[in-house]
Amino acid sequence: MTLSELANIGETLGGLAVLVSLCYLIIEIRRSTRTAKSASAWNATVTLAELCEGLSHNRELSALIVQSSTETSRREDLTDEEFSQYFLFFRSLFFKYEAQWYLWREGTLSDEMWDNRRKWAKSFVSLPVPARAWAIEKQQHQYSAGFVESIDSAVASGNLAVLE
Repeated sequence: MTLSELANIGETLGGLAVLVSLCYLIIEIRRSTRTAKSASAWNATVTLAELCEGLSHNRELSALIVQSSTETSRREDLTDEEFSQYFLFFRSLFFKYEAQWYLWREGTLSDEMWDNRRKWAKSFVSLPVPARAWAIEKQQHQYSAGFVESIDSAVASGNLAVLE
């Protein structure tokens, strides 16, 4: 075998090694993307679950939130202190939702998960007391324009009633 033939074999093997490396890289990138999306979904859900769990330990606040999140409750039904408490809960919840919107926008939260979240949020801000809190938040420019548009453009769905 001549030196030229050996160089051709080496070149062919080198090309194959590059091809195998590229295939391996593609597989690892896909696996990493799936892992990132799973972690985002897990963290997004756990964050909301922890908020609910924390609220469940405060009977008065839990009752205030449930009673204020009905179609019949009005801002005028709440004292200023109660509305302040409700408002801070609302802000905490929607900061968490905006974080999920960013994850969705960057492709690490699934379309299905974000679509469910935004439909619920739209239904929630369609209720009288949450609608008042949402209007205040939008006036104060607390959230990105894209997040606000995503919520406002959603179609409300579902019955949010806890107590019937």
